[in-house]
Amino acid sequence: MKMFKDFLANKRPGWYVSVASLLLGLITVIVYTARGGNYLSPVSSAAVVLLVFAVITNAAVLVIDFKLGAFIPMILYACTVAVFLNSEMLFITNVIFGVDGNYFDGAFFTFLVTGVLAMVTSAVAFGMGLSKSNKLKA
Repeated sequence: MKMFKDFLANKRPGWYVSVASLLLGLITVIVYTARGGNYLSPVSSAAVVLLVFAVITNAAVLVIDFKLGAFIPMILYACTVAVFLNSEMLFITNVIFGVDGNYFDGAFFTFLVTGVLAMVTSAVAFGMGLSKSNKLKA
């Protein structure tokens, strides 16, 4: 228990924001894959792979302290949101113009909002810093 307390004592507030980013990323991948797709918006394997890499990298950054590495999950989350929007563009256009009665469901809004929030919280966590500096004791 002391080792865990020492681990948390060395963390800055950005570490906790990064935990929130990790949870948002997990929610995004679960909702996106569980929602499935149709002929207008198939589940993009590129988006799923990017999102899984982002979640794994985010978890690794929480455990292993490598300073610049905290920037990597934000890049992966941003790429994932871009792939989401690209793969859903036909569906979004169809809904906006009302071509065949499709509508935005709750899962669409959930994975889009949680994906964007995961990207933003990851960027904020990187800006805040995850760990206190480890100065060498001479």
